[in-house]
Amino acid sequence: MAAVRQQMVILVLTAAVAAGCSAPEPPPPPSNIVLVVVDTLRADHLSQYGYPRATSVAIDDFVASSATFRDCAAPAPWTNPSVATLMTGLHTARHLANEFGAVLPDELSTVAEVLSDNGWSTAAISFNPGVRSELNFHQGFEHFDEYVGKSGAYPHMEEMVARVGAWLESRASGPFFLYLQPMNCHGPYRVPAEAKTTLLGHPPGTQFKYYQEPMEGILRRGELELRKQVADEYLQSLVDKYDTAVRYSTDQLAELFSLLASKGLYDDALIIVTADHGEELFDHGGFSHGFSLHRELVHVPLFVKLPGQTDAVVVERRVGLEDVMPTVLEVAGIDADLGLDGRSLVHMARFGDPDAAGGELPRLGQTSWEGRCIARAITDGDHRLLEISWNYERLHNVTRLYDLSADPGEKLDLAADRPEVAQRLLDDLRSRFAEAARLAGPEPVNRKDQLDQERLRALGYVE
Repeated sequence: MAAVRQQMVILVLTAAVAAGCSAPEPPPPPSNIVLVVVDTLRADHLSQYGYPRATSVAIDDFVASSATFRDCAAPAPWTNPSVATLMTGLHTARHLANEFGAVLPDELSTVAEVLSDNGWSTAAISFNPGVRSELNFHQGFEHFDEYVGKSGAYPHMEEMVARVGAWLESRASGPFFLYLQPMNCHGPYRVPAEAKTTLLGHPPGTQFKYYQEPMEGILRRGELELRKQVADEYLQSLVDKYDTAVRYSTDQLAELFSLLASKGLYDDALIIVTADHGEELFDHGGFSHGFSLHRELVHVPLFVKLPGQTDAVVVERRVGLEDVMPTVLEVAGIDADLGLDGRSLVHMARFGDPDAAGGELPRLGQTSWEGRCIARAITDGDHRLLEISWNYERLHNVTRLYDLSADPGEKLDLAADRPEVAQRLLDDLRSRFAEAARLAGPEPVNRKDQLDQERLRALGYVE
């Protein structure tokens, strides 16, 4: 009987093979993940977002096989709270790492920690002195390469690409998560000598000097009358320097993609390119960042290339940096119940169909940098409301309302003309922040007095 049963099994297996059946395919290997946060890169100065200068043509091929999210908001107009949101998937009102010098709490789960716990090698290279181990941004990273220079002479992005190549050669086998934060778009908008003529055909003018007069007086001393001394040549020099730095940075992004492709690591990787915040180029009479919550400081680019993606997708739906961590975890196949504020963008990145991904949610913004600006914001539909507690212009307890459909540059305050809309949004903002506070984590430790003041002063972070 045993022999008969064995013959029957052989016959069944033979018939199955003949019928075209086969054993299940093994699951695909986990994707490598690369997250590039180009410091201080505002979306509207990229060619792909309609800017007339050729600031980002080098990444055209990347964008042609990626999803472009045209309306992505940073939760804050400066690095630390925005990066904390990127790393935790929590809004500023929940991670609370919002003040200058705030330490990212150990109790929060970062995307690097979750990936590391699930078998990914994790590495970060940050040239921003705020994204550093002293402030606990190294949580979950096995390799954390941070800038420890003593001045504003941060390393150029080509050095970062070289370090990526060295790390790829030395890393262990298996999937990896790589976080990169280059600094060339951050003031003083430095680029190597040979890159100064790439965009314009000549070096930018020298009239603008980062954190010198009149920029210093306007921002540091609140001498707003100095705005009248800002000449056209001065502003042109500022914009030319910034745009030249954008061009250099995107050229280096293309070099990074070529490096990954040369090692067979590009096509099947999840690659996300975004920014922590934008930059004010005198749009509202100021400079730098952290001094307001206006759109030029929080409208950031977001490109998402899914593993194996070959077609371009454009998404108009409003999204935010809190959506990055859930997107990474879905692609990684990790189902973690972390109570995140963001939602995965994978469906929209693949199909560009926002209706299937749920309704558009109001977006919150916040900045709590004493000496620069303390304010909150809510964007709902076409309206955006700012609740300014204090700012460098000596504004106190002021509400501003803008209609983004008619006034995307936020030049015309409609709070007095549309009081019902302003009050509705103000009530909603306060309600949402109160609920977030109820769910917030522990109050962060603050180490601002322990940080290297010389290094931060050169970048305009301290006086």
